[in-house]
Parts: sequence; C-alpha cells; structure tokens
Amino acid sequence: MAARNIAEIISLDSHARTVRLGQHGPATKHLHAEQQPDPDRLREAAGIINKLFAELQACFPAWKHSFSSQQDIAAAKRSWARGLIEAGISSEQQLRWGLRKARRSESPFWPSVGQFIKWCQPDPGDYGLPTPESAFKEASRNSHPACICNKWSHPAVYVAAREAGKYELANLPQDKSWPLFKRSYDIAVRRVLEGEELDGEIPKALPKTPEPRPVAPEIAQQHIDRIKQMLKRGS
Repeated sequence: MAARNIAEIISLDSHARTVRLGQHGPATKHLHAEQQPDPDRLREAAGIINKLFAELQACFPAWKHSFSSQQDIAAAKRSWARGLIEAGISSEQQLRWGLRKARRSESPFWPSVGQFIKWCQPDPGDYGLPTPESAFKEASRNSHPACICNKWSHPAVYVAAREAGKYELANLPQDKSWPLFKRSYDIAVRRVLEGEELDGEIPKALPKTPEPRPVAPEIAQQHIDRIKQMLKRGS
C-alpha cells in the first residue's frame, strides 16, 4: 500500500530528531540499531512522494510561489505524508484519483494537502456510476412493460430500480417515483463507494409521521364541555 511506505518518511524524520536529542553512548547506539528504518522502504517511500510532487508541479505551474527553497519542499513532503496517512489515503488508486482531479483543476497554484486529500476520495464518476437524474431516467425506461432491451449502465442502477419497485417506476407520477428511486440509488452508490456488496436488501423508508389535522372550533368546544361534565360528576 502506498501510504504504508510513505509512513517511513515520517519514521525517518522522527528517528533523526530522537537521535539528535539523545546522549552519545551505548544506550543511544542500541536505540539507533532498533529504530533504523529499512533503507529499501525509505527509498520506495521517498520515490512515491517525489513522484507525487513532480506530477503536481507539472499540474500547477505556479508552484514556486509556495516554496522558496528546497528545505520548504522537504518539509512539505513530510507534512503531506503525515496528512495522507491520517486521512486514510492508503492505496495508489487513491493517489491516481487525486492526480486525475488535480489535472482538471483550473488553478495554477499549489493546492493544500487538504484539497488534495479531498481529490483522493472517490466520487460516483470514478466508478462509472451515472448521475441520479440519468440513473432515474434509465430505471424508468427499463421498468416500462414495453421495454425489451433492459441494458443497465451499472449494477447499482438495476439494484435501485429493483428496490424502488419497477411497477412504481413505470406507473407512478414522477413526483412520487423519483423520491423512491433517489433514496434507493443513494444507498446503492454509498455501498459501491465503500466497497460493500450490492446484493443485500435495501431497507424501506419509514412512513412519515402524519401531520396533526386542525379540529373545527365547534368540535373542540364539544370535547371541552364533555370533559367539564365528567369532572362535575366526579367531584
């Protein structure tokens, strides 16, 4: 995993600070032997960060405005490594998503690590999922009894249509069928993005709590009078 290797850069930095602050002697040598990072992992981790920064420098031509020296770049690489690990960016696929969106950015300036982390998070388009509106049109079309093709752009669209009800999609007016489908599709999309199985049943939405209906004044007065009579009999 990419981030596991990137973490070695942080280990190296922390180890260097520990050795510099320690006292010379046998204990320090023992600590040095125990905490010495694997050179091969360090080279691999450094290669990942260096490649990432080189790609980003090509994407953002004004990157020099953010770094005035090589020391600034080195510090940024360590900071970015920490940020990526803390955010759970743990695969090269996530880094590729981030770089793909970085290449589409219209800004020439270097992004913050927070912005890049956001780019590394998958969105429905990264999985070939259509927009909810397009998915609804597809589901409604394929649910019509006259439709014989039943081609689905993504399994999530089929699952959402099945759970919303093909009869409902084909027969209810759009203002009724759209909420049914939208809820099922949102759940199906979330399952895809989180790597869950699509086969499980999607729980039905709870019925809305009925709104209280106003009581006519004369009916309300009758209730009040009845209560008063009951209180008089009981006194």
